[in-house]
Amino acid sequence: MNIIEKLVSGYPTGDVSPQDFIDHLSVGADGWVASWIAVALAVIFGLLVYIIPIIITERDKVGPYPLWLHSFYCAADFMGIWVFLDAWKNYEHFPLFLLLAIGEAIWVGMEVFSLQRALTYEKDINWKPGTPFKTRMTDVIVQVLLSYVSLNLLRFELHDSTMWKFWIFTQVLITTIPGLVLAKRGYKKGHSLLLHIVFICVAVVSFNPWCNMWLAIEPEFFSLSANPWYYITGVVCLILSIRGLITYIKLPDGQ
Repeated sequence: MNIIEKLVSGYPTGDVSPQDFIDHLSVGADGWVASWIAVALAVIFGLLVYIIPIIITERDKVGPYPLWLHSFYCAADFMGIWVFLDAWKNYEHFPLFLLLAIGEAIWVGMEVFSLQRALTYEKDINWKPGTPFKTRMTDVIVQVLLSYVSLNLLRFELHDSTMWKFWIFTQVLITTIPGLVLAKRGYKKGHSLLLHIVFICVAVVSFNPWCNMWLAIEPEFFSLSANPWYYITGVVCLILSIRGLITYIKLPDGQ
């Protein structure tokens, strides 16, 4: 099958099960050290893309992410808590599943905090001035609920019991949307040089074809030969994350 046929009709099949995590991350498995490094890097940068924005938001009283992105991540990570707790319960208490569930709970906490700050600091950005708190809160609840049911529907249709097929879209959004928001706003406030460098690192860590977390867990589904669209998407994400950094650098200081 040539490259054109592969891109048009060569879609990989198969599920990513909890057993795949165990097979590739158990101590002593082939390549387990590299796999754990790939997972650790993804988790570290995943924490940084929320810790840094929280610090920025407290400093500038505006953050780098749109409201809907916080709602999306809050729903996704809340779902992740139960996905990994269920895997931990049913697969002999494999320690990574518990660690991932705890990590998801930490992310949910940061996202709830960020939503509260958006309701307070960014109310005139996200709503018309003077919009009552009850209306703003209702909007947030509706967004989170819609994200939650839609993401579960997507998982159901993808046969994605571990969220591993769906989860890559969180990386797509985090590496591209903040730069687009920055360009639209036209000012540096709510962003930082370090944050945009981190976005580039996330794109590299998530989409390089040698050692990324998705490839480590299920190489038959996420290899370059099996899934070229994954890496084409990664190139686009890397380009847009670099564009976001350039946009930040070009904007004048003090805005």
